[in-house]
Amino acid sequence: MDLATRKYNFIQELTMVDETIMLHLEKVLKEIKKEHDWYEKLDSDEKDEIEIGIQQANENEFVSNDEVMSKFSIWH
Repeated sequence: MDLATRKYNFIQELTMVDETIMLHLEKVLKEIKKEHDWYEKLDSDEKDEIEIGIQQANENEFVSNDEVMSKFSIWH
């Protein structure tokens, strides 16, 4: 059975679950998603640095890749 068929069958089964089973399934999916979210695995200092970088980029406080590459072209 291919993945598309399995998904379709699973969706059909979901239409018949009760509230308790649905809550358990949602919890499992959230945990699986959390395991695959690399951001959640970072410590607070790393997250802070990312937020600073995003803020700087939003305020156009950055150097373009071309600019950086031209300065360091002697090593390439």
